[in-house]
Amino acid sequence: MASELHLKEDFRSPWFLAILGLVAVALAGTIWMALIASQTSPGLVSEDYYEKGNNYFHKTPEQQNEAAWRLNLMPPAKAKAGQAQMYRLYVVMDNGKPATDGKATLFAYRPSDVKADFTVAMIQEDVGSFSVEASFPLPGTWDLIAQIESGGKKYDVVQRIFVGD
Repeated sequence: MASELHLKEDFRSPWFLAILGLVAVALAGTIWMALIASQTSPGLVSEDYYEKGNNYFHKTPEQQNEAAWRLNLMPPAKAKAGQAQMYRLYVVMDNGKPATDGKATLFAYRPSDVKADFTVAMIQEDVGSFSVEASFPLPGTWDLIAQIESGGKKYDVVQRIFVGD
């Protein structure tokens, strides 16, 4: 009987109740964050994100023996959201001469929001030079992939930029 009375007093201790309350709040907060994350997550930037990423770092033996084209993507010094700015791509073929033909495209991926991604075709300004005016709808970090397709082959360059307000 005395031990039951002592046990009831332990459960009424302010220290015990405070620790129990802290554990309950932490557990409720964790469950709440998990629910919010599962309902609002935009998912991956593209469906084949991992395959594209592996292509940048793991080349096949055929690709390693191939002489690669050199691409240089030149974004503006300070990109701003909602403002059309010029993005240039300079392409040098494997023989060291500027590219004379090809179809260039600029892909813009926003890692935190797949709905903001967009693609624009680039226009050839001069031999080896392509450009496009692009406007980013949202500020933040963006991954740019400039790709040129020529002779049935695709070459690309990747660059991460920050778009300000």
